[in-house]
Amino acid sequence: MQILLVDDKKDILDTMGEILEVCHNHTVQGASSGKEALKWFKKKKYDLVVIDLALPVMNGVEVIARMRKLRPKTMIVVLTGIPCNDALREKLKNLDVQQIFSKPKGIQELLLYVKKVAASKHSAA
Repeated sequence: MQILLVDDKKDILDTMGEILEVCHNHTVQGASSGKEALKWFKKKKYDLVVIDLALPVMNGVEVIARMRKLRPKTMIVVLTGIPCNDALREKLKNLDVQQIFSKPKGIQELLLYVKKVAASKHSAA
């Protein structure tokens, strides 16, 4: 799968990118800001976008809203360290975010989720 990984923390980008590429055989493009993420998103079609909400300049919700305008069907999940209240969850649901994972414990759940999505895409192909 083609995955766009968006996080302003370099260690998360590096570690997650490496795990997804080396252990799970996906192609990962990292982006450390919303602006960079949108640049990549416009250039290429991704099977999955994994995005943090706490990003510099443009927050994750804004980035997701812009991505939805460009490609409404792209699968987007959130991996974030900020607590999601009901209003934020509702906003993300309205933006068709498939799943919200909390750092750091959600990283394992996210990897299992990606594995499941990849398997379903593989069986659909």
